[in-house]
Amino acid sequence: MNDERQPLLQFKHGLIDGTGRLASWDQEENSDCCKWAGIACDNITGHVHKIHLQGKDCDFDFYNPGKAYEECLKQRLRGDLSPSLLNLKQLKHLDLSNNDLGGKQIPMFLGSLRNLRYLNLSRSRFGGTVPPQLGNLSELRILGLGSFYESTSIMNMQWLSGLRFLNHLDMSGLNLSKAIDWLQVINTLPSLVELHLSYCQLMHIHPHVASLNLTSLSVLDLSGNYFSKSLVPQWIFSLTSLVSLDLTGCYFHGPIPSSTEGFHNMTTLRLLHVRRSSFMNSSFVLKGLSGSNLVSLDIDGCGVSSLVLDSLHNLTSLHSLDLSNNQLTRAIPKSLCNFCNLRDISLSGSNFGNISLTFLLQSFFECKAPALESIRIMASRLSSHLPKQIGDLINLVSLQLVDNYIVGTILDP
Repeated sequence: MNDERQPLLQFKHGLIDGTGRLASWDQEENSDCCKWAGIACDNITGHVHKIHLQGKDCDFDFYNPGKAYEECLKQRLRGDLSPSLLNLKQLKHLDLSNNDLGGKQIPMFLGSLRNLRYLNLSRSRFGGTVPPQLGNLSELRILGLGSFYESTSIMNMQWLSGLRFLNHLDMSGLNLSKAIDWLQVINTLPSLVELHLSYCQLMHIHPHVASLNLTSLSVLDLSGNYFSKSLVPQWIFSLTSLVSLDLTGCYFHGPIPSSTEGFHNMTTLRLLHVRRSSFMNSSFVLKGLSGSNLVSLDIDGCGVSSLVLDSLHNLTSLHSLDLSNNQLTRAIPKSLCNFCNLRDISLSGSNFGNISLTFLLQSFFECKAPALESIRIMASRLSSHLPKQIGDLINLVSLQLVDNYIVGTILDP
């Protein structure tokens, strides 16, 4: 292995062997790092080209935390990254995500690993400021820096402009409140396919971009950023290659100018989540989605009325629909989607005081093989009996009717 018989990751008590075990230097069986789990070497040269030491996902059960969760956390890597990583001249893939680096700052020396194509440090509990030296990694295709401490920040994003081949960027959870140039910088990355900037404390967004270079972008996630004073940016509707658009909690408002095509040209869109954005309360906007191949649509809390909703129809591919907390007073029009294919529907927070639950769900009851798995119609002023046809929804696993006025007897299946 030439000059690579040195520590890869130097932690407080020795060397991490890829399975989470510590290996001391005097253990001969551990001297060949190419044999460790998570380490891959070139078969001819023996150079290390991949380090994949991703920690486990530890699912926290609020009601029953248990020892399993604590044991899972203990298996995550802890300690310090060693500059001896720089000896791995051919390293192309470094994944230390989902570990516990104790709030330490990302080491500046990582910017010297010039052959890296893949760098994923997400959910690894780094802190401080993201070093601009990462902009030297000009061969990067994938960069994951999401979900560190909330205090982890980036003051200036100009260093990203050097990553011309980048196609996946995740900065979710980083504090970008002072990075006012974020959109201009992102627009210099013409190869970008996925962009995740959720919960980044962004407050300002430019409504217009003179020349949009993001022609390959298929995933855009700006959820959890409070753009309360912003009109929905017109350049978003120019991203005609988008497959997934998440604007949840962005609070964009309208109206959309008549010169804009809206969603009409976004024919590849499959997932659209725009809850709590009032610009969706528009017949023009909803018509732009009609006939699309959407699989998931979430317009919770957008102020949509039953009259406006009538403009939306023919979503034959839809599997998940969330219309909660709108101004709905009538049953969902049958022309909206293929109810027999729908798996999840939420109508909570509506005003169905004059509608029976039987009538509201009639489109599902008419299906020979309804796919419906989940119904949420909470706090919607329903005052009717629980229909016996509920038992015909053979795939139903979740029925939530809390805070209504349902009466009668629950029948045995």
